[in-house]
Amino acid sequence: MDVRRWVRNGDYCLFYYINKRLQCAFLDRVMPLFTLLGSATFALLLALAPAMLGREQTRVAGWQALFALSGSHLMVRFLKAWVGRCRPYLALPGTRYLDRPWQDYSFPSGHTAASFSLAIVFALNFPYLTWPLVTVAGITGISRMYVGMHYPTDVLGGATMGAFVAFLIHSWPW
Repeated sequence: MDVRRWVRNGDYCLFYYINKRLQCAFLDRVMPLFTLLGSATFALLLALAPAMLGREQTRVAGWQALFALSGSHLMVRFLKAWVGRCRPYLALPGTRYLDRPWQDYSFPSGHTAASFSLAIVFALNFPYLTWPLVTVAGITGISRMYVGMHYPTDVLGGATMGAFVAFLIHSWPW
């Protein structure tokens, strides 16, 4: 079996496990809330508030978060158009979707990229927050599969991209 087929089969299996096997009333209520954490509105507010209202170190972290968010968003837009991967609820039979259907492409997950770009920037500036921030960003990524919008490789791509941009922005001399 070639590597692409092996990855695709693993992608589908893990997606179905998260999307269908983990289904329960509690997660049906909670996972859409985690999805909101990666939304453009929430991410912008989370970066703008410290940039505008914080003290020196918090303000710098907020500006870094804004730049990381912008950079990861641009990369997501470019890759979605370039890769053109169809969303799971359009491609896989029996997929449950709890979110409103999106019309753009699937790879990479923009919500996951946004949540990881913010989590990593804030974790690098405030190391004592690393575990909670990265945990919430990870659950945000899982929520994207649970609500039927992304495959696991979309989430992994978004997380990697968001973290990479965050490290680049944080390492820039401020």
